[in-house]
Amino acid sequence: MSSFGTGPARGGRELAYAMASNATTGERQGITFDKWPMRLDVSVEYQDWILVAMCILLVAIWCLPCICGRMRNSMSRSFSSWVYTRLHVFFCIVTYLNIFILMFTIGVLPDWTANEFVLYVVKFTDWTLIHVQKLITSLTILFGFFLLFRFRQRIALAAGLEHITVFRFNWRDIVGLGVRRRPVEIFIWKTEGLQSSAGKVLKANDIFVECHMGHNEPMRTRVHNNAGSQANIRESFQLNVDESAPDTLMTLFIKDQALLANSELARLTLSTREICGIEDQTGKRRSTFAYSEEFFLPLNLSPSGTIWVAVAPVDDGGRDEERAPLIQEDSLVTC
Repeated sequence: MSSFGTGPARGGRELAYAMASNATTGERQGITFDKWPMRLDVSVEYQDWILVAMCILLVAIWCLPCICGRMRNSMSRSFSSWVYTRLHVFFCIVTYLNIFILMFTIGVLPDWTANEFVLYVVKFTDWTLIHVQKLITSLTILFGFFLLFRFRQRIALAAGLEHITVFRFNWRDIVGLGVRRRPVEIFIWKTEGLQSSAGKVLKANDIFVECHMGHNEPMRTRVHNNAGSQANIRESFQLNVDESAPDTLMTLFIKDQALLANSELARLTLSTREICGIEDQTGKRRSTFAYSEEFFLPLNLSPSGTIWVAVAPVDDGGRDEERAPLIQEDSLVTC
């Protein structure tokens, strides 16, 4: 408690601590009865802790209705129901009782006086308010970061950046949990019913598809010039999907290529769970493949239009077989 004092009062307390530390054990009498009713002639530090404990006890007595109101036993409930109808009487009695206990405690401590106690209470209150202000400022900053983290997806959605992955970080890799990543191939047959680009009046849409998903790099198809409201894409690209994170989103953008900036015509958002569901319908149960309605699934775009998509698993084990045709073709090239 001596850290709150300044000036003569602080000097007096430090002098008392110094005298107590230099004194021998025989100079302290313990409990004495030289003054009524008694005196606790112990070390100054012990006297400070006794006074602090007594202040905590008095505050607890003052808050007894609130404490008992939170407890569930029958005695606490009975006391709460009795005291809440007589709060004015309770606080009057408890206030006088606390003052009596506090004065009695200060009276039995030889190195404390009522004036010193009031002075230290004021200094402690001032110190608490200063540090509470700093604490509130720090908590406000932390709360702001919490709100940013808690609503990061909504903020990114409002800013139009929900499809962009800034940090390719997965906490499962850090803690050593299993991450089930595997490649799939996304087939895009065609798009239909697209709206015209707002930036073009006399020219048809130059359509291409752009894909964003999690840790994968952004991928695009080629531009289909003068496609208008529909285009036969007939292209595919491969992605790594993480089945341990089924809520990861894949966003397909149908865009129009312009001179300066591309404009978005429509979009489709699919989760990893939905991608695996499309794979079950279009990829895993098919032994053959063709760009026809039999092998693709039509999905509605936002705000308008339709895209035909198919998903198939990718087998990484057949790399040698995939390279063999390339080796044969290279062998026919003459230098």
